[in-house]
Amino acid sequence: MTLDMTRGKPASLIARFALPIVLSSLLQQLYTMCDSMIVGRMLGDAAFAAVGSSSYLDWFPLSMLIGLSQGFGVVMAQRFGAQDRDGLRRAAANGAGLMLAVSALLSVLGVCGMDAFLRLLDTPQELMGLMAQYLGTLWLGLCATGLSNLLGATLRAMGDSRTPLVSLAVSTLVNIALDVAFIALLGLGVRGAALATLISRAVDVGVCVRGVKRSGAAWPRRSDWRWERRTVRELMRLGFPQLLSYGVCATGELYVQAAINRFGIAFVTGMTAAKRYFSLINVVGGGIEGAVATFVGQNYGARQPRRIALGTRQATWLALGSSLTITALVALLSRPLILAFIPTAAPDVVQTGVDALRVQVCCLWGLYLLCMYRAALQGMGNALAPMISGFLELVLRLATAFALPRIVGATGLYWTDAVTWLVTAAMLMASYFVSARKRLARLDR
Repeated sequence: MTLDMTRGKPASLIARFALPIVLSSLLQQLYTMCDSMIVGRMLGDAAFAAVGSSSYLDWFPLSMLIGLSQGFGVVMAQRFGAQDRDGLRRAAANGAGLMLAVSALLSVLGVCGMDAFLRLLDTPQELMGLMAQYLGTLWLGLCATGLSNLLGATLRAMGDSRTPLVSLAVSTLVNIALDVAFIALLGLGVRGAALATLISRAVDVGVCVRGVKRSGAAWPRRSDWRWERRTVRELMRLGFPQLLSYGVCATGELYVQAAINRFGIAFVTGMTAAKRYFSLINVVGGGIEGAVATFVGQNYGARQPRRIALGTRQATWLALGSSLTITALVALLSRPLILAFIPTAAPDVVQTGVDALRVQVCCLWGLYLLCMYRAALQGMGNALAPMISGFLELVLRLATAFALPRIVGATGLYWTDAVTWLVTAAMLMASYFVSARKRLARLDR
């Protein structure tokens, strides 16, 4: 069901739209955590550390595909808000072609460069084989991953955040069932966990395709599949800077993972357990980000600057309130949360996870503001500031991961995310207030 966000109260629209995204993210984290728990309990600490450490390398191509789909989604949201149905269908069709091409390229580069990537990260020797099995399987299916993200972005651009939730619920059940079947029954090890994830993503694609087709508005006709220069240029203008930004951010995270790996498998295991909660504690922030991007994009296409300013202000308070609530809860429950992943680990490993998680959540409000203002800028068609913020994140992660361990030891790596979020959020907020005045003033003319 589509939702026109150019009418009605901005705060209630944003919250209503964000809720299914939050639930979708929770489901996604559920099957990610089930992967880790099943692997950790059935295959041991080494397999758990391998799958956890692989998340950074897996996130590298995945983040770029997410960034690309978000940029494409802004184009579609603006055309939906402007009631340009022909343009919306052309954007959906041309975006699908671009997404498949980029996904296939990343798949080839990832599989061919596997050994080099693992060595670059200073991966402990005992984890090399397991990580290669896991990542090699995942990267062969990047086309399905790319289409899954694009279809979700297409539905959300039209105000439909419910269908992606349904598709994810179905794929989550499939993933959990296949995890048990492939690991416990068939003995496929970490490769089985990766294969279960791939099949679940293919199921997600199938359900989302049905949703887009049922909506009618974005389902391309035969003539829409022709390359249209103006549409492709607009998709690339907003999509590829996001791809680059997310890729650059992921590069910084890979450097941090390499720094973590240098402190041995015990430290890696504790940090892996803490970082497994990163996506979980950001589910509300991600929901607000998706809602703000769609809200701003639709209203920018409909030329309603005052609604954009009002909605952004109200979303800021929503982001701050939710982030501080989550911070308090996670700080109190940090030890049982870490033990849920590694119940038999040594006390020093558990303490590493607890300390890292507490440091991370103390600056969660900075991450929420970062996500929200980045989404607002994207919705107005500003691709430059979010791209620059990606490079800023890279510089900050490189600097903190290099300097802090030399000053305070391994515990300095607890702070790399926190420093990065706070500084980047400040930069994006400043960019928004400068950019908003100019862009919104143009809509009033």
